[in-house]
Amino acid sequence: MKFVYHSSEVQGIKVFIPTKSTHGVEWVYATRERNISCLFISGLGGDFTCQVGRDRETGKPYVCERFHGAFDLRYENKKGSIYTLLGDYFKENMTGWDEEVVCDRTVYPCYEEKVSEARRFLLELYRNNKLIIKYFPEKINGIPPNNEDLVKKAVIWTRIHGDRVLKKVDRYHPGLLDRVERGLREGWYR
Repeated sequence: MKFVYHSSEVQGIKVFIPTKSTHGVEWVYATRERNISCLFISGLGGDFTCQVGRDRETGKPYVCERFHGAFDLRYENKKGSIYTLLGDYFKENMTGWDEEVVCDRTVYPCYEEKVSEARRFLLELYRNNKLIIKYFPEKINGIPPNNEDLVKKAVIWTRIHGDRVLKKVDRYHPGLLDRVERGLREGWYR
């Protein structure tokens, strides 16, 4: 990989230092493709607001609302930057997501593309047929109608990261909280 991409709400970053990740390892995260990376200009709510990924049928990046208004909540009035990094030391297949690459070294950006408003930027990609946006209640890539995927993530992530995950569930999907708590009590998804 000649170049990889890292997006952030923070503009003007001069150096990326590996930090402890959700995987328990110190890494700098990036993606192989700019249009996947730009979905992370805002990470507000993570998968609990908008699911992001690559559509199996078209191969295009997508963002899928998990509740009405989630796209605007996550991206409207959010600024950030897409950083281009040399891909020399980034490794593939180190996480559970094919789009993600990681590096255990300090990385300096080659280029910073500033984005003044993430929602407008993503809508432009959509208009140019480079991104799929699914607005709730539409789903993509087999996301189950009962949101069992979010229940599973919440149960697993609560075991790893503690009650802050339950607070996210309560904030964005209060109707799933009972199922998540039951899953924790009954040992689901081990």
